Amino acid sequence: MPITAITIENFKGIGEPVRVELKPITLLFGPNSAGKSTIIQALHYAREIFERQNLNPDKTLLGGESIDLGGFESLVHGHDLTLPVTLGFDLDLADEDLPSYTDGEIQYIGTDRLDNAGSGYLLDALYRITRASVSVTIRWSEQAAKPYAAMYSVSVNDNKLVTVESSPGGKQVYISKINPFNPIYLDEGITPDDAIKEAVRFFTETNELLSPDSVDFWAELSTSDVGAMLTPILQYTNFKGGVPGLTKPINILRQDSAIPRWEKNLTFDKEIWAEDIEFEDQPNFTRLLSSLIVGPGELVRDGLRKLCYVGPLREVPKRGHKPATSPDASRWANGLAAYDTLFFSDETFIDGVNDWLVGEERLASGYSIEVKKYRELQNDHPLMLAMLQGRILDEDMDLRNQILALPVLRRLLIRDEAHDIELAPQDIGVGISQVLPVVVAALHHKSGIVAIEQPELHIHPAFQVALGDLFIEQIRQRSDLTFILETHSEHLMLRFLRRIRETGENEAPEKRTLSPAELSIYFIEQGETGISCLPIRVDEDGDFIDRWPKGFFNERVKELY
Repeated sequence: MPITAITIENFKGIGEPVRVELKPITLLFGPNSAGKSTIIQALHYAREIFERQNLNPDKTLLGGESIDLGGFESLVHGHDLTLPVTLGFDLDLADEDLPSYTDGEIQYIGTDRLDNAGSGYLLDALYRITRASVSVTIRWSEQAAKPYAAMYSVSVNDNKLVTVESSPGGKQVYISKINPFNPIYLDEGITPDDAIKEAVRFFTETNELLSPDSVDFWAELSTSDVGAMLTPILQYTNFKGGVPGLTKPINILRQDSAIPRWEKNLTFDKEIWAEDIEFEDQPNFTRLLSSLIVGPGELVRDGLRKLCYVGPLREVPKRGHKPATSPDASRWANGLAAYDTLFFSDETFIDGVNDWLVGEERLASGYSIEVKKYRELQNDHPLMLAMLQGRILDEDMDLRNQILALPVLRRLLIRDEAHDIELAPQDIGVGISQVLPVVVAALHHKSGIVAIEQPELHIHPAFQVALGDLFIEQIRQRSDLTFILETHSEHLMLRFLRRIRETGENEAPEKRTLSPAELSIYFIEQGETGISCLPIRVDEDGDFIDRWPKGFFNERVKELY
């Protein structure tokens, strides 16, 4: 279930909506201070919103000491508190079911299908969903002097589905609009326009012949082409004063924000229901709307939970450094999580890292990682005293048990292969210290988004092109992995273009094939209305389809000619 795109509006330097498609490898190019980091910071803000409804963050779960958003007043575009910040996410649900909620326990529709005669057929709509989009809008409340989630909306299969809104204080949360003519509710071959026309026809013609109180009226409506949603809305709800979700709101209880409570069924105001609704239809209808409203947002949250951020300045642990034993995703921001990961990894992972550090067709850095295991004896330990006093071979000494009773300690070292010297991490060059966290992050994460700022920082061009192959190999092995690379590296770009060209000519090395559909390139620059993101497409020959407006590749040509 990858997140396939992010849309950003009124966030920091971004004014007008900017949409970035996330392919397995997504590159953000542009001049310094153009706004490339803004895209990544929007992901940090989204994680705060979806993970813990923190709408006013300074420090973030992932940024640690490396990122300070400064709160809503700093991150809203132009510091204009009248503007709403909107973040939207597209999801690929071709191989993913929306979660279903029953009595607070998560179940999945694919394994628990409702087939009662009243409303179970509605759940067929869930099986038709292949794509979803979730959007949240955050506004500033002058009265409360803090931001609030004003709107939460869901679209599926590129059509609007439902919108939830909230009052500034969160006292009123309600579904303001349901689209009963979304194609997921319609039979094959029926378009939304067809369904709307059929609804108009039915209520102007059939209503003259049949009473809405008659069984025949509802039977006739259910067999018409108005879709599977309009009928239950009219049949199950009390539409005195308006039709719930269409011309009047549906009040939601037990939440104080437009953003739903994840992993929970929605709770509706009892006034919504018709007096004669069947016993099973009320919970089933609630369950359907909960899956459609809560489910996509929960999947966005789950996707953002897998986000890893590696910042542009990677630290080297200090001498005597002890790794963090508790998981802390923010330590990737300064690179220290890479050393934590190596410290506690098994030999298989260490070997994988060393393959990339030492391999001739890879980085060929001349350095490898060693994690030495040892047991420590204090000077006054009985075993140490026995050895010093020449009693080590006495029959009464149980050497094996005493040694095994000692705790196993670890020491992370870096070996200079050329000189066969063991070095501490603090003794290696800047280039190796900067590239090591990038390699470890790329190899460690099996799914989700790995966002890396300036992976090429302080490293030789040969390392930069090798990193390109590292990223390609990882997406070949892991279908749910996405790399977002904020970079200035022409060498990294050239390696991707080369692999696309070789793939088209059937000459790409094994595991290093790359297609244009797997590469997304954006040129970020400041415009009159804020930051703009210009997509740069690539063809099967590894050539650019779109012209670069300015920057790296034009400058290269100027220097050459």
